[in-house]
Amino acid sequence: MAQYIVTANKLNKRSVVPANLPDSNNIAGVVFKDFKFSGQEADASEVPNPALGKWFKDGDGFYYWGGAITEISAPAPVPAPVAGSLQLTAQQVQGATGAKLAVAQKFLPYIIDTCTKYKIDTPARQLCFLAQVGHESAGLFYTEELASGKAYEGRHDLGNTHEGDGVRYKGRGLIQITGRGNYQWLTKDFKVDFVGSPELLGGKNAGVCNADQLKYATMSAGWYWNNHTLNAVADLVDIQMPIDEGTNLDHFKLITRRINGGYNGLSDRISRCKTGVQYFK
Repeated sequence: MAQYIVTANKLNKRSVVPANLPDSNNIAGVVFKDFKFSGQEADASEVPNPALGKWFKDGDGFYYWGGAITEISAPAPVPAPVAGSLQLTAQQVQGATGAKLAVAQKFLPYIIDTCTKYKIDTPARQLCFLAQVGHESAGLFYTEELASGKAYEGRHDLGNTHEGDGVRYKGRGLIQITGRGNYQWLTKDFKVDFVGSPELLGGKNAGVCNADQLKYATMSAGWYWNNHTLNAVADLVDIQMPIDEGTNLDHFKLITRRINGGYNGLSDRISRCKTGVQYFK
């Protein structure tokens, strides 16, 4: 099949070619600029209204409007697999985090980079990581804490030693990085000034984040996971067995406590893991 790239900012993916536009029927999802797929030009018999122009069909049978598609001569690059034997897909990310497919696709390259960097490279590690960040971000949606951050004022345990630090260094990223101290630590490790520009870690929600915010929201979650040695705990989880029973539950609760400081949202975290596990076996 030929290789194509989306040139519009975003483009609807449809189950059939519509007869008229605009038409919200049969929208199966949304893809964004630079999304690549293998496919072919739709046959004339599949296009009910030739006036709508050219359409393309991908290998899964979904249709895209040709006015926002460009053919590329070289095969579309496939994201490099993570260090282990598992190649992450948008469907795996969607299943384990509870994100909408379009949001999972948006985050996918950053999640792959993060899993590569921090060796989140086995099915158990990836499933546990994604289920946890899925809860923390409400399905990869929120990359900034909804609360104002005033509750963190004067929290010296978070490094908040300046007036206004609580609001300025509120929770951001897919795992809520909170406090001046953690932002300073990230700045040192990433060589990026998160102290001066804390909004680089996230911008309200995924719908308004720019590429840097998506990247650092994700990478900071991997950084936190790594600093709390959570790969080692996830290695004790047997994904062939129920996550909410026996030692699996003990290990998953330990991951939760190291991320949350307690067990807030444990049932939701478990639910995301149970939904996503089918994509990792």
